[in-house]
Amino acid sequence: MALMCASESAMQSIRNVPRAAWFVLLHAVLFGLGISFFDVLFNFYLVSRGFGTELAGILSTTMRVAGLVVGIPVGMLVDRYGSRRSLAVAMLLYATTLTWQLYAPSVMWIIVTQFLNGCCMAMAMTSIMPLLTSTTTDEGQRGFIFGLNEASISLGLVGGIIAGWMPSVLAPLMHVDAQSLPAYRTAMLIGVGLFYLSIVPILFVRVTEHHEGHERDAEANAGTPQLRRHFLLYGLPNLLMGLGGGAIIPFQSLLLRNQFGLPDHSVGIVISFAELAIGGGAFLSGHYLAKKRLRLWVAVLRAMAGPGVLLILAPWQFLSIIGYLWRAFSLGMAVTLSDLQIMRFVKPKQRGVAMSMITIMWSAGWGSASLLSGFVQPVYGFAPLVWFAGAAYISAGIAAWRIFRDE
Repeated sequence: MALMCASESAMQSIRNVPRAAWFVLLHAVLFGLGISFFDVLFNFYLVSRGFGTELAGILSTTMRVAGLVVGIPVGMLVDRYGSRRSLAVAMLLYATTLTWQLYAPSVMWIIVTQFLNGCCMAMAMTSIMPLLTSTTTDEGQRGFIFGLNEASISLGLVGGIIAGWMPSVLAPLMHVDAQSLPAYRTAMLIGVGLFYLSIVPILFVRVTEHHEGHERDAEANAGTPQLRRHFLLYGLPNLLMGLGGGAIIPFQSLLLRNQFGLPDHSVGIVISFAELAIGGGAFLSGHYLAKKRLRLWVAVLRAMAGPGVLLILAPWQFLSIIGYLWRAFSLGMAVTLSDLQIMRFVKPKQRGVAMSMITIMWSAGWGSASLLSGFVQPVYGFAPLVWFAGAAYISAGIAAWRIFRDE
């Protein structure tokens, strides 16, 4: 009976999702599908060009540095010109720069295009939550919609299964080896096409920006130094989360292939299951936990990712993969509630800058950890990086509990 009631409640919540929000969620699915091709194949693409893991670390750091450089200006642009327009422009530019990167003739141009990718991604990530927030005035419904958004992105990332197989499918048609540069590049161009396609739903979103409206922007001027410091404090848990993620996630395909001896298509399957775990966690937390002791759940779920990631070092492959999925599930739940928490704490015309400041903190952690990881991993392996990531996640939970004292 309880299960039936919960199911009916979820169905009722789905029926109440505004039409504008569904368009944003469709964008998220297509975006997730596109990202999956790069998550699974990009490191293999670099290896096929003769580059080592150091370049993968440098590129991950370059993208996050771009977020640091443009973070505040991007946030102010989003607040000024609107999240819908900003997201569409960001995705158009992102798909274009990715296309050039796949044909870049040298390492220098690969790094330059990666910086541009980071600028575009910073604008897209800054735009998405304010846009989604503006699709409804119902505070109680937002947690559910935020959960659906994260779940939509993660369901899109099931494309990792397709991405892992795609080079093997394309290789015979192209008369090349499945682990060759042409096979990887062509597969990733399919991902680029999905990014272009993801722009279309955004064009159908019709919302009134900042409709919750506080009358005056004078007190909502998010560009003041005081508010920037305030948002930096809010972003401290994300800095720690970035450190944990940046240490291992840019290299997850190599971790799964080298540590466990998995072939490319199996790597895609495992990564896709992790994204399903993120999506499932996001949906459950958005529906069931968004209204209940938000501060507690955000802190606990962040910290729970720590033990999960440490299980990756277990001597049994099955248990290691369970830990990998545990981490994903915990973070999926935590990120949804964290975004809702931030949107509750800031005013509508502060949201662009607030999200940019938080993204800056996350980018700083991710970028520095991935750069270090690119040099540590070839010498010492993944073990010290996994321990570091576990400690960072636990610390992020403690920081979230200490900083957000009000519900």
